[in-house]
Amino acid sequence: MRISTSKSEAMVLDRKMVVCLLWIGGESLPKVEKFKYLGVLFTSEGRMEHEIDRWIGAAAAVMQLMYRSVVVKKELSLRAKLSVYRSINVPTLTYGHELWVMPERIRSRIQAAKMSFLRRVAGRTLKDRTR
Repeated sequence: MRISTSKSEAMVLDRKMVVCLLWIGGESLPKVEKFKYLGVLFTSEGRMEHEIDRWIGAAAAVMQLMYRSVVVKKELSLRAKLSVYRSINVPTLTYGHELWVMPERIRSRIQAAKMSFLRRVAGRTLKDRTR
């Protein structure tokens, strides 16, 4: 197997800054703090907050695009709107979630993003206080 040193980078996963040089064929690989692999952003600290923020934003953008054509359409039933939600919005929101460490703060942010869409589909606001 050949490794291209011009295309390769090194990253150390650690909570504190660690100096670790990786040499291949007499050349040192550049150290990076974050990189994107298969659409998922990895950071050297191992935190996924930026990635989760990105996917919440992507799900919000998808919902914004669907707002006039799906969410507020009176012709569509609630069941059809929920089907669109499950097939488009949820996968967009949870893409790459197998890698996420889910503390309670992040779990509540994802739940808030889901509830925001469901409230809009139901025609409710936060002021309505309905469960």
